[in-house]
Amino acid sequence: MMNACREATRAPFGATFDILFKHLDLDKDGKVQDLDEWRGLAFGDIQTSFGLMDRPYEELDDKDKLIRAAEEALNQYNMMSDKVMDLVLFSFAIEHLLRIGRILKSPGGHAMLVGVGGSGRQSLTKLATKITDFEIF
Repeated sequence: MMNACREATRAPFGATFDILFKHLDLDKDGKVQDLDEWRGLAFGDIQTSFGLMDRPYEELDDKDKLIRAAEEALNQYNMMSDKVMDLVLFSFAIEHLLRIGRILKSPGGHAMLVGVGGSGRQSLTKLATKITDFEIF
């Protein structure tokens, strides 16, 4: 997968993946090769408040700002909902939140969420639905 992504960026962008995404290189060895470094690549519109028409879909390169935005989205959800969700938004949960939101916004998007009971599938989907300005019915 990593090699496929490297090759896919070369032709359209005219540069190597390592040059384009050097900000992901945690160990500063000139290559983005570790899975933890790749996981730093996140995109979304979570840093813009609910309900705005023009929400930029952008790279989320500041992890602290991303965590604050996710927690703020959860706080907004809890203020607007009659059932408060008490979620712990750790980095994997935020990644899944962004992924679910991206799926919901894509035309005809669908997914099957798999996990043990109590792992947060339903809660993250409810939060992602509110972030993407959709309604659950």
